[in-house]
Amino acid sequence: MFDAVFSVDDFIAAFGASPADRPGIEDVAGKYDFSYRRLRQDERDAVILGILKKLDSFTQVGAHRHGIWTDAWGELARRYYESGGDLAMLDPPFMGATPTLRINGDYAIPHIPQFETHWFRVLRRWIFKTYLTDVKRVAEFGCGSGFNLVTLAQMQPDAELIGLDWAQPVVDLMDDIGRRHDFRLTGRRFDFFNPDPDFRFGAGDTAMTFCALEQTGERYTIFLDWLMSRAPDLVVSMEPALEFYDETSLFDHLTIRYHTGRKYLNGYYSAVRKLEAEGRVEILKQKRLGFGSLYHEGYSLLIWRPKR
Repeated sequence: MFDAVFSVDDFIAAFGASPADRPGIEDVAGKYDFSYRRLRQDERDAVILGILKKLDSFTQVGAHRHGIWTDAWGELARRYYESGGDLAMLDPPFMGATPTLRINGDYAIPHIPQFETHWFRVLRRWIFKTYLTDVKRVAEFGCGSGFNLVTLAQMQPDAELIGLDWAQPVVDLMDDIGRRHDFRLTGRRFDFFNPDPDFRFGAGDTAMTFCALEQTGERYTIFLDWLMSRAPDLVVSMEPALEFYDETSLFDHLTIRYHTGRKYLNGYYSAVRKLEAEGRVEILKQKRLGFGSLYHEGYSLLIWRPKR
């Protein structure tokens, strides 16, 4: 029944990875079940109809949701503390929340509900191994549960890691993870809409955002201007990219309506491209990976660095 498999070749194609990356991707992907099936026509019709019926009911993102995120991350932190510091408790509950996924241009049903979480683990390790080897200091903005920084701490134990978030429970959680697990990880409060004037980047420092800038909508410019004024060596962004969708495709049209209706990130990818055209930054990678949850694709990559 689940007659399709997201293979190592599919990962390489999705990431735009080098053939030399195959062993590393294969080593991680081989641990998980990436089988899935396509939907029957009646199932696909039902999914599309369900999306259409819900499009106008979603809340919009923005600074007004600060309390919601504080409560959500506070609840995750509580479960982590009650488990005695089990790092497995850091996987965000919204990953794998929908039984239907977007895979290579159409809907699919995975064999196991952890498909999306496991898929992201393959991607994350590839990003870190490709772009963050021998890194000195990494700051993740909007770090949430800190599960990305935990993986990086395990891969690069000598790196100094900072988890920044506007929710105080996250700041406290990062400090606890660092102390409890002997990682070089600390927390710091940060607001995309009012960036910390005292935060500085040094030589060899990297800034990261993973599905965090999406919450800023068109106000991403505040953070982008702040980044440009501080010039980290590298910026790694994995965010939904409105610019990558095809308006002539029904599959993408539904996602465009969802994305714009929720007022997700709008213009960031285009703005960095404009900066490159002006000679102010260099883009190392920009790619739609063709994978996502039911409503949109949060895994597009934009990796760039300011020119000094």
